Amino acid sequence: MEQTGTPHHAVRGRYLSFARLEAAGSSRVYERLALAVQADDAAVALLCALPAGKAQPNLLFGALRWHGVPVDAPGAALAWLLDHEDAVRDTLLERSTQTNEAARCAVLLPGLAELAARTDGPLAVVEVGASAGLCLLYDAWRYRYALPDGREHVVDGSAGSAVGLPCAVDGPRAERRLPDAVPAVAWRVGLDLSPLDPSDVDTRRWLQCLVWPEHVDREERLRRALDVAAELRPSVVAGDMTTDLAPLLAQARRHLDDVAGLGRGAVVVTHSAALAYLSPGERGAVRTVIAEAGAHRLGMEGRAVLPDLVDALPEQVPGDGRFVVSLDDVPLALAAPHGSTLALL
Repeated sequence: MEQTGTPHHAVRGRYLSFARLEAAGSSRVYERLALAVQADDAAVALLCALPAGKAQPNLLFGALRWHGVPVDAPGAALAWLLDHEDAVRDTLLERSTQTNEAARCAVLLPGLAELAARTDGPLAVVEVGASAGLCLLYDAWRYRYALPDGREHVVDGSAGSAVGLPCAVDGPRAERRLPDAVPAVAWRVGLDLSPLDPSDVDTRRWLQCLVWPEHVDREERLRRALDVAAELRPSVVAGDMTTDLAPLLAQARRHLDDVAGLGRGAVVVTHSAALAYLSPGERGAVRTVIAEAGAHRLGMEGRAVLPDLVDALPEQVPGDGRFVVSLDDVPLALAAPHGSTLALL
């Protein structure tokens, strides 16, 4: 059971950090709302009484939008929240922030291609925190990398989808470090505490509520990506990454050996903004399970999630809200949380 009674200063700090590091420059609506929440004693008290994982900004703001609350008016939103505490609390406890952003595939794809080239064979991909499975479908999207000189590097998935994922790229030798094709994925499966059905009406509406208000392009891309997932039906099984990952990795390795031959290809665990929901000890345990299985890890997480990776960043890299993209505990790039930019290191 999750702990309750989060200290007031921790909740205030979380919303202030969200406003300054994550929302600033990306969502003025959420920046203003987060600042209003952290300054409101009654709202902070409500959040402090929730299980720790249920007090986060994205979940609260998604819940408000689920109830049709005008989040672009902070005063009215907080007044509604405090008048309807029970309804909001029920939504927060029932749901979770299973943000499923296909564009995150664009910032993970270079690492995936590097791993495939290094291991001489196809990949078996196990995604933890897979939600509706959009980030399992690497070969279903069209990647449109905007290069520093104004040109575009396009990578088409083998499935021929018309869903494009725009991503602005910079960094040393940016174009040469981008793949020309999506690597072969021989087997894939997602693991999630509560898998989502991409064809379910309520599921689709909830996922759209998690898209930030000004991100109109993201909302449209989500709708189209969910249509693709509803057709392709990527496998996402119910389970906890802290207890159920090892058997999936063994299954992935057996399947890869069957199709590619013993020792060829690689099993890789992917994740995007998923380890943030674990305690530091649980994150370490998951990394240990991956290593003991002989699998690889490719992920993108906020800087506070895996601080040892931050220590490995070049000194000149600024501290900001970008996520660290890493392969086997080596930082590869910094990326915008929703996949819109990629700065290769």
